[in-house]
Amino acid sequence: MVDIIWNDLEVSAREVVMQAARQFAQAFAETEQYRAFERAYDAFRQDAEAQNARLEFQKKYASLKALLMLNAVGDEDRQELNRLQDRFYQLPSVKHYAQAQEELIALAQEIGDFISSSIGLDFGNSCRTGGSCCG
Repeated sequence: MVDIIWNDLEVSAREVVMQAARQFAQAFAETEQYRAFERAYDAFRQDAEAQNARLEFQKKYASLKALLMLNAVGDEDRQELNRLQDRFYQLPSVKHYAQAQEELIALAQEIGDFISSSIGLDFGNSCRTGGSCCG
């Protein structure tokens, strides 16, 4: 392998980077937080009540989407939408899934912070793409 120095950053061969990424993904998938997230997701997907509540909310939201964008939804429709959303978020499998997701995100942020401090570079900001609202 030939190491190349470019703008004071060490650049590795693509194969080395991909192997490291695979090893990281495997180690991440073996964490308790990831396993708990997978279990919670599976339970959520298999919960018929949660899926029905999700579909009811999505259907109502889709029917009001244009009016919501214009802030022209009537009180009755807004209350119905809120009631459907609240019903969904109060279901045990949804709460458990949301909690597992929060814990997984916290772990990912902790790992990102560790990588940043280890390499002396803000890892999270370095991985973002330019010009988009989400990254």
